[in-house]
Amino acid sequence: MAASTKSVFLLSGLSSFVIIGAGAGIFGPAVPVFEAQFHLTTAMAGWLVSTLWIGCLTGVVLMYFKGALITPRLPLFMMALGSVVLALAPLWPVVLAGAVVYGIGYGSVAALFNPRVLTLYRETGASKVGMLNALYSVGAILAPYAFTLVGSDLRPVFWAMAAISAMIWLLSGSIGLAGLAPEAHGRGFKPHLPILGLAALAIGIEASLAGLGPAALIRAGVSEQTAALLLSLFFVAQLATRVVLIFVTHRLPDFAIFVAAVALASLCALGAALISPAFFFPPMGIAAGLFFQGEYVTATRKMGDDPRVSPVILAVGLVGAIVSPPIYARFMDNFGPHGFFWLVAAVAAMTTALSMMSYKAMMR
Repeated sequence: MAASTKSVFLLSGLSSFVIIGAGAGIFGPAVPVFEAQFHLTTAMAGWLVSTLWIGCLTGVVLMYFKGALITPRLPLFMMALGSVVLALAPLWPVVLAGAVVYGIGYGSVAALFNPRVLTLYRETGASKVGMLNALYSVGAILAPYAFTLVGSDLRPVFWAMAAISAMIWLLSGSIGLAGLAPEAHGRGFKPHLPILGLAALAIGIEASLAGLGPAALIRAGVSEQTAALLLSLFFVAQLATRVVLIFVTHRLPDFAIFVAAVALASLCALGAALISPAFFFPPMGIAAGLFFQGEYVTATRKMGDDPRVSPVILAVGLVGAIVSPPIYARFMDNFGPHGFFWLVAAVAAMTTALSMMSYKAMMR
């Protein structure tokens, strides 16, 4: 394959991950905005986050069955269209429809670029995947920050996401099916249920922190703008962690990364519940930056290199991301103004205990 095609493919992937990161970053601040705009309860507004992940899961399932036929242009079109709908939406159901459409593009981008970058770059593929996830964090930082700069108005952020997606769509015309594994349908694999279960719990925590974190901080007494800035700091910590992982991940046991991540999440959530949400929320971005690397690499090692393995891992994580936010949103008010952080602390502590119990088996 020509070096120019590889370079365009990587540039398209890096740019696309900025946009899906922006989506992950802006949907958190969007929850209280839409809650006030449409006079919703927190539980109802929290469905915005789950709807995004339902769309993502749909995109991953699409890639599982039709991935051999899909180029980057289709996911990019879906992200641009979803962003336009979100910018224009006059009614709550239309907002949810836009989130689904955007989410389909989001999930397809993740399931397309992660394995194809590994295939294209082989020996340096793992570091390139680290670059993708680092750029994801850049987008997740910039979107909430831009939201504060434009006076807590969501529309300019969604319009910018639509415009950039359209530009990447133009860039990606020559890529085609670059990086697609030679096997159109895999050789078969056996899901490893323990690591997939742990992945669902961890990604559920990550999605809930990003999606409900601002609302939880506001309930704990933080202003709306400060909550958005704290979310940006959360993603700054996540970005810094992922950048460091690019250089050190090959020296660390993959499942040890996961155990450290869930243990840190439980400690920080406990600190947020007992001491200061504003102080302990941003460091939870460190744990969020470790979750995916720890579970994805471990699951890939345990389940093999069949082309369907990556969509399955992503899909299970997305199930956690879909189910968790409504559960946290439903029960957080029952435990006082810091209830969200109590719930996260409990789930993260349970995940840590399960991980430590299965450590030897996971490392084999």
